Amino acid sequence: MDIPGAPGTGGKLSAAAKRKELAQIASFFLKQHSAYDMIPVSFRLIVLDTKLLVTKALSTLVQNGVESAPMYDGEQACYAGMLTTTDLVNLIQYYYSNFSYSEAIDDLGQVQLENYKDLLMRFKSRQTNTLCANPLDTLYEISRRLLATDYSTLALVDEDSETGNDVIVSVLSIYRILNFMAVNVDDKKKLKQHSLYDLEIGTYGDLVTATMDVSVIDIIRMFVDNNISVVPILDDNGVVLNVFAESDIILLAREGLLDELNIPVSEALALRPDDYPGVHTCTQNDTLFSVLDTIRKTQVQRLIVVDENTRPVGVVALSDVLRALTI
Repeated sequence: MDIPGAPGTGGKLSAAAKRKELAQIASFFLKQHSAYDMIPVSFRLIVLDTKLLVTKALSTLVQNGVESAPMYDGEQACYAGMLTTTDLVNLIQYYYSNFSYSEAIDDLGQVQLENYKDLLMRFKSRQTNTLCANPLDTLYEISRRLLATDYSTLALVDEDSETGNDVIVSVLSIYRILNFMAVNVDDKKKLKQHSLYDLEIGTYGDLVTATMDVSVIDIIRMFVDNNISVVPILDDNGVVLNVFAESDIILLAREGLLDELNIPVSEALALRPDDYPGVHTCTQNDTLFSVLDTIRKTQVQRLIVVDENTRPVGVVALSDVLRALTI
């Protein structure tokens, strides 16, 4: 007997029906678990006081190799938002276009994190990420909250029972939610049955790309102008060689090269450590299970979708995958 599907499909489920079927399973799982279920017994949490100067706060991100950290207002005893790599990218673009490196350092060296929101609004209509959740909120609620924004991370904030002050418990990202689901969801059969093409997961067409000789500052402009966080790097035949991501900016900062952003991207990529996850590709025929497995094993934040000639046709971001798994 045919499985009910869209008219004229010979009983085959439409992409929307397949997504709904899969999302029902995943959403049920996410509703059964709270953020507390994902907090490890031992972990490191970096919290930035809003009295810190912006330069020192960014330096803390760089030195610890993290892409985001929550901020805490000691005077108001409350959570004050997240400082992210994306903020650093926007800062670089603004100051590189309007000032010298030394002027930028002097300017940022006088601004505290508590005034950071005004600084962001000066060059980009972007609010500070103040997204947060209670540790008892379900992963489903948190997933929907993240997907309603362009943020990939939020802070878990509880309340001190005696003082009523905010307590920053941890940080939760889309990557961690997907990793938790990939490991713990019972019904993995459905994940193995459907491909990216079947589920219409990813962004396709008109990709922003670059070649190895393009300067780092030009790629940073691509990030800001197109609101993206990764640019595929191609050879002269349009074949994917690598990617340059916002996280690479942290490596440049660690090497003290933020005043030398006219270097070609090939030189910047050479600074990566040997254990850097690098570029990972997939095809539209890959199953959702294989994509989740790659994400879990490599800790990559997105996959480049390629055709049979290894030319890029799309990008699958973690938010694309999570969106497909929630109703």
